[in-house]
Amino acid sequence: MTVKSNVNEEQVRTVIESWAKAVRDCNMDGILANHTSDILMYDVVAPFQSEGIAAYRKTWELFFKYSPGGEGSFNLTDLKITASDTVAFAHATLKVFEEKVRLTLGLIKANGQWLIAHEHHSGLDEQ
Repeated sequence: MTVKSNVNEEQVRTVIESWAKAVRDCNMDGILANHTSDILMYDVVAPFQSEGIAAYRKTWELFFKYSPGGEGSFNLTDLKITASDTVAFAHATLKVFEEKVRLTLGLIKANGQWLIAHEHHSGLDEQ
């Protein structure tokens, strides 16, 4: 691993951790920051597919009807990141209160800024 890839991975980690904190804080602007306008998300609850930032925003509006936010409401564990100079992938276990799901993110670097372009949540069977 090169020093440059370490820098990219740390930048991506900062974006992802800031996003997760924004969810815990119920901060919609923070959630939407660092996303592409054409974000594609696959979720474990309806709507199962959201395309574009407006549709993505609506999924969070629904989420906050059921989640008050706060500690324990949206925690990442086992975050792993692979990043080049322009593209990064990350995966983690996401704990939403007592439920665990898999999280996979695809990011692109545009104008020097890492942006989440793809987000996929899937059920986690802990057998």
